[in-house]
Amino acid sequence: MNDHERSTFPVHQAFVFALQAIRLRLGRMLLVLGGVAVAIAFTNVLLTSNALFDSLPEAALTESQGMTRAPIFRWLWVGVALLICTAGTLNAIVMSVTERIKEIGTLKCLGSRNIHIVEIFLFESVLLGVLGGILGGLLGYGAALLNFIATVGTKYLTSEMAAATSLNILLCVGISGGLALLASVIPVLMAAKVEPAAAMRYEV
Repeated sequence: MNDHERSTFPVHQAFVFALQAIRLRLGRMLLVLGGVAVAIAFTNVLLTSNALFDSLPEAALTESQGMTRAPIFRWLWVGVALLICTAGTLNAIVMSVTERIKEIGTLKCLGSRNIHIVEIFLFESVLLGVLGGILGGLLGYGAALLNFIATVGTKYLTSEMAAATSLNILLCVGISGGLALLASVIPVLMAAKVEPAAAMRYEV
C-alpha cells in the first residue's frame, strides 16, 4: 500500500464514525450533554441578564429595585460549572477511547493514520460541545428574558435589545465548543498513540 492510499480517509467518514460512537453510547452522552447544557445555560443567564439590565434607563432601574448586574460570586459559580462540564466531557471521551481500542487498532491496520483517528474523536467531542452550547444557550437566553420581564415588565424590552442579546447564544456555543476541544486534547493523544498490534490484543 503506497502513502497516497494509506492517507485516504474522507473527513465526512470521520464524522460518521463520531456519530455512531455517540449513538452507541447514547445514555452516557446524554448525561454529558445535559451537564454541558446546564453550565452553558447558567452562563448565558448571567450574560444576557447583565446586558438587558445595563440597557435600562434610570427610571426603570428604580422600578427594578436595584436588580441590575449579577453579583461577582455568581461568576465564580459559572467558572465552577464550566470546569465540571469540561471534566465530564474529558471523562466521556477518555472512556470512549478506552472502549474502542480494538476499533482504533483495526482502523490503523486498514491504513488509517494518526490524524484520521484524531479527526474521529475531535468530531465526537466538538459535537457534544456544540450541541450542549446550542441547547444551553437557548435555555439560558429564554430564562434571562423571563427574569427580565418578571422584574421590570415588557415595556422596556425592545426588539433591538432582544436581538442584540441573542448574540450571546453564539458566544455560548463558541465557549462550549472551545471547552470541548480543550477537554479532548488528552483523549485524542491517547487514541493517536495506540499501536495496532497491541490494540488487537487489548481487552476492555
